Amino acid sequence: MFKFHSKVARAAIAILLIAPPATAADFNVVVPNPSTFEMNEDGFTARLSDEGCADGFETACTATRQRVEYQSATPHGHGDRVSYSWEVMVDEGLTYNAADKHMYATRFLTADEKTVMQFYLGNDYGYEVNRKTCFGPEAFGKWHQVEVRFVWDSTKKKGLKDKTPGEIHVICDGNEIFSKAGRPNIKAGDVVHLALGLEGALKLAEGDKVSVAFRNIQIGTW
Repeated sequence: MFKFHSKVARAAIAILLIAPPATAADFNVVVPNPSTFEMNEDGFTARLSDEGCADGFETACTATRQRVEYQSATPHGHGDRVSYSWEVMVDEGLTYNAADKHMYATRFLTADEKTVMQFYLGNDYGYEVNRKTCFGPEAFGKWHQVEVRFVWDSTKKKGLKDKTPGEIHVICDGNEIFSKAGRPNIKAGDVVHLALGLEGALKLAEGDKVSVAFRNIQIGTW
């Protein structure tokens, strides 16, 4: 089950949306207008809007940014060992030249929507996190398996050499491309949600085409 965030009537939209497979989580959908989000039997496709935010969907937009996101409703926090996994395919014709070239295609957000970690997406460098490439532009048009493992930790360090239980591991197509351990990764009291989809410029450049598909979404323990 999931909720479609809008102030307008949802009945006509809801019948088009069937939740993809996931474990241990329900999801909410945040979009600038219904045409940017398409469900299928095992996942969904997100597209940035070239029409801005429709009436009733303003929560998906700021003055300069928009988001099309499938957000886990069940949060995780300090002490939780969580594995988040999904398959992602970027459209081969991805073009993004908006004035604000920063675009994200998966974020981990706190309850007040501060970013803990995010995957960047660009037609020049591909899909990456913390400056580590998951897959490059030459691999657009193909499905890729991604898993992110966290030990969520808000333990306050007592000194520079002090170690805490916090861990992060990012695995792309079976290869670990990034890891960090021994440090807190959230603040005390924080809880975190997975947000799959797109976050980018509200005003797209002429010719921009941004479409990303996700499937086989799972959230569990490790």
